[in-house]
Amino acid sequence: MEQTFHDLWNEKEQTKKELFGFVLWTFIETAMGIFREHLLLISPGDIMQTVFRTLGSSGGISFLLILPFMIMEVVNRQNFNEDFPFMLFFVMWLNLFAISLILLPIVRGRWRANNEIVNPVATQGNTLLTNPKSAAMISVALFLTPGILPLLDSLGWLSLDRLFNGPNPEVAYLPGMFLSIGLILFPIAAGIIAGGPIVSTLRAGGSLFAHPIHLIIVVVISFLFARGVIGLIVDQWPCFVGVPNCD
Repeated sequence: MEQTFHDLWNEKEQTKKELFGFVLWTFIETAMGIFREHLLLISPGDIMQTVFRTLGSSGGISFLLILPFMIMEVVNRQNFNEDFPFMLFFVMWLNLFAISLILLPIVRGRWRANNEIVNPVATQGNTLLTNPKSAAMISVALFLTPGILPLLDSLGWLSLDRLFNGPNPEVAYLPGMFLSIGLILFPIAAGIIAGGPIVSTLRAGGSLFAHPIHLIIVVVISFLFARGVIGLIVDQWPCFVGVPNCD
């Protein structure tokens, strides 16, 4: 690397090209390479392909699950001249997407273990996110992180109402919406990280209950998201079946 950099430096210097841009781009490219290599250490294999496949599958599954309710909304309320509740279905989709994103890798790991027993996948190395102890600690920390905001609100150091609803609660506050979605990412990440050692063990032919603490974390987080979806369906069921003035 040093020799390559030295040769390129001499080439740029001889052609009297801008050296600052060359140095800046070299550092950026090197930093990106370092980050990519660390990702490969965390999760060996084709990371981007696996990530995009999981995201796509989770998004599609979640959409198919809410599609019947969307059809009921359109068909049963077409005579009421109401706006379509995009936010309601987005929240439903987001909760189902979170559940699928957490559980789908575990289901795939179990399925792969059952179908590839003759050639099991080797257990991953002892990295930060594959080590069961560190993965459990990180997932718990991420799960509890959003609780800092209510704590600060109780101490009077910030106002949650103003933070999420803005100075005028009667007007939609876009930053508050993005903040709400951002906070949801913490428990999603916690569930994915907690499920990492479970997936690794399943792919190596191990038991689903090899990491009980991680399994409890995954079940609790998935249950909370599932409760949110069920609560929305129960609350909005009269609207889905066409009851007038259901709100």
